[in-house]
Amino acid sequence: PDQEFYDAVGGTPAVQSKHDHLKRCMQTQVEEGKLTPSERQKLLKQVSERIDHLNDELQAALSQSREKKAHVLKLQLEKAKTRQSAMEAHPARSPLELYPLKYQSKIQLLRKKLQPLKKLEQSAKGRLLTVKETRELSAMDEIEEEIREWERKSRGWFEGEEEFETRVKLARAKFASSSSSSNKGAKSS
Repeated sequence: PDQEFYDAVGGTPAVQSKHDHLKRCMQTQVEEGKLTPSERQKLLKQVSERIDHLNDELQAALSQSREKKAHVLKLQLEKAKTRQSAMEAHPARSPLELYPLKYQSKIQLLRKKLQPLKKLEQSAKGRLLTVKETRELSAMDEIEEEIREWERKSRGWFEGEEEFETRVKLARAKFASSSSSSNKGAKSS
């Protein structure tokens, strides 16, 4: 029954087609330099290990006078070195630039809503609040929880905790810097 279903949905040719498509997408991503620091580091390590392995095989082939194999290995080695230099030519890019949070616009709106409440909270230190101010501040915790929820919903299916936390921290820092620069602009006007 499993084999029948597998054959009905395309079987091996469909899987091979998906594999080829995914491989082309990954190659395009590398060629365009759309790599985060961790992705770039992993790929550079892989290609470096591949070059070392090919060098070892090439030396073994040359010592055994296997000219055809040595020729093939030289071509593979050149291809690997070209790939390595192409990756080194592209600087790593910010994870947030490549993969913004899915609900970034909703999160931004909530953070903007939160700013006046934080200012009110800071200005209220040591004095009694009016009923209106107390009501406004009570909404602050709800907004902060909603922001955390939208951040959690922005996580990718196969995204590791560390990568996700990096993107969230970058998004928070980006908002903080943009809001502080817009506040400076508003004060100087």
